Amino acid sequence: MTKNIIPDSPKKFPDGANYRIEVSGIENVGILGAVVEEAKKCKIPIHRAIATVAGSSFYSNSDLTALARFAAKEKIEVIICPDNLAHGFFGNPNRNLNWQDKREIKSYIDEIHRCVKLGFRGFLTWSFSMLAMLTSLRDAEKIPSETIFKVSTFANCCNVLDFILAKRLKADTVNAANGLTLQNLADIRKAVPSVVIDVHIIFWQNYLAENKEGRLELKTDFYDRIADAPEIARIASPVYFKFEAGTPGIGVYDVPRPDWSFKDLAEHKRKDVRVAAQIMKTIKEKYPQLKLSDWGPEDLRVPRV
Repeated sequence: MTKNIIPDSPKKFPDGANYRIEVSGIENVGILGAVVEEAKKCKIPIHRAIATVAGSSFYSNSDLTALARFAAKEKIEVIICPDNLAHGFFGNPNRNLNWQDKREIKSYIDEIHRCVKLGFRGFLTWSFSMLAMLTSLRDAEKIPSETIFKVSTFANCCNVLDFILAKRLKADTVNAANGLTLQNLADIRKAVPSVVIDVHIIFWQNYLAENKEGRLELKTDFYDRIADAPEIARIASPVYFKFEAGTPGIGVYDVPRPDWSFKDLAEHKRKDVRVAAQIMKTIKEKYPQLKLSDWGPEDLRVPRV
């Protein structure tokens, strides 16, 4: 009996590549510098940085300007996490990540305008309602037309309908929920051929489990799709591969604290790069015809400084 093989995706990035590399947790220019240094040592490119995961409001104009200038020099696209993301979760783990009132909505949008003035052209959102607001501002030219919006993993886009809605709301790049089968990813690619799909190859996930006292508590565990990476590149192209290696959990972005510094986070991100290099090698060995973008393809939304 012939095994059912999922066909190749016919779609590619504008430069003809099938996959690119994204690194999260770029909280400052020093961490991005460490990532770039490690990538050049490993002889792989970095295309996109997810920055200020703690929330852009915790960083000064000078902090962000330094990040923008370095990213522009290295030709790396930056997606800013506006306002208060991870730090909001640390302050109240039970709090809904979405915006509670007009004040919070205004704060988020004001942060986008601040970061646009500093040169950034990519932003993260974790809500379809906010995505609709942002793309309407872009359509009205209140946000630069070249600005892109990425739908976060926290939006949990896990099926064709989610991705069709994201496309209708004019998302540019969408993080797939963790754990989707290869067939699910292929179905999504077929349904929304023009949206870039972002897939975590290594990540962490939260779940409820009983503790020793028999009470439910939130736990975090490691998650990886290393074995699937070559197939994902083949069937979901164009796709960004995302990496969160090492100690699992959003707590890695709770910096600085006594037991975890920005230097520790930089080393954590270096490990992401080393794991990415290993996976890129595996893809090339299995499917040498699949192309990884080189450094700085022209369609990246590199900061304008």
